[in-house]
Amino acid sequence: MGEKIAVRQSAKGLFDAEFDILPDAGDQIGRISMKGALGSREGTFQVEYDNRKTILSPAGQHEAAEYVSYEIKRSPFRPYRILWDGLVGMMFHDQIKTGFLKSAGYHFMKFLGREYYLYFVGFGERGICAPVYEGDVQIAEIRKPCMVINDLHSFDIILQQTTDPMPSIILCCYMYVISYYRAGEKTLKGKQKSIVVTKDEYLLSKCRTIL
Repeated sequence: MGEKIAVRQSAKGLFDAEFDILPDAGDQIGRISMKGALGSREGTFQVEYDNRKTILSPAGQHEAAEYVSYEIKRSPFRPYRILWDGLVGMMFHDQIKTGFLKSAGYHFMKFLGREYYLYFVGFGERGICAPVYEGDVQIAEIRKPCMVINDLHSFDIILQQTTDPMPSIILCCYMYVISYYRAGEKTLKGKQKSIVVTKDEYLLSKCRTIL
């Protein structure tokens, strides 16, 4: 395994959240702010990292289809546009057929002309393994513990090789808004445990390490 970067939630409001981006050792190297709204499951993210500000905002299905129609397997679910000095990417959730009456979900992202895939794999008490692929090559793994303290979520990015961490940081934001953001809900105090067990063989084959 290569470099490790942590994305740690530092604050949670009814419709907003803050995260710190931290190296394996050392001072903060970036931050993420998310702003949601009443009556919406979505939020707008501002990612500050590597002297650039990247904005993630909800998009429409038609816009996503126009941007990457050739990559859509079924239908782009909850698409987000990626803005940095103009439109530089799009991401959404989709499903791929893996067998007779079987399908598996994944997150797709096109960013700065490159295509990335994230697979969400649960290992029960050992937490979540979410491998990130650029094309057919695994470049990173996002790990998330099943234990959450005071409703603050954390993600660890393990880079497989020397590569730009930004795609994986952006995918952490998407994981949060898709799976963990609950608009309008008060902060849960104490410890909460979320157990996810994946049995789909296609998804399990994508995670080459076990937590």
